[in-house]
Amino acid sequence: MNQKFLMSVGIFVLFAWAMIAFYYAQMDFAEVIKNPEPPWEVTINATPIFAALVLGGILSAILFMKSKRKNKSIAKSFFLPPEFEESDEREQEITAKACRASYVTMWYTFPLLTALMLLYPFISESVPYYPVIIIMLFPLVQSTAYFLSWKKHY
Repeated sequence: MNQKFLMSVGIFVLFAWAMIAFYYAQMDFAEVIKNPEPPWEVTINATPIFAALVLGGILSAILFMKSKRKNKSIAKSFFLPPEFEESDEREQEITAKACRASYVTMWYTFPLLTALMLLYPFISESVPYYPVIIIMLFPLVQSTAYFLSWKKHY
């Protein structure tokens, strides 16, 4: 479970890094639209996108292969999160408790992260990709709450 959680967090971080690169490219594109006079320039940093595709692909493949061994079904292995691999009723109950804890955590996290968006006008010059960070905190907090609850009950 620890490895799966760390791999999931790694995939979230790589995805967020790639989205920040896309955000900067979108900002450049918005400048082209606002000022249509040539020269036009839109640049995109390929490193985070390449890292997300390659490393994220490798991590996803590892999670998929581990899940495939347990489920014996490609559809279940591909579409179900790696956390939902219960082998007996006890693990199903632990998963249910962890899902509940994750759901309850979101009730507190959502208003907090929404309130943190109020800081954006003050830091938009220094951290223009702040909304991407806030949005990516949602699945990270949810996964962390699930993992901690699962570990507590296991």
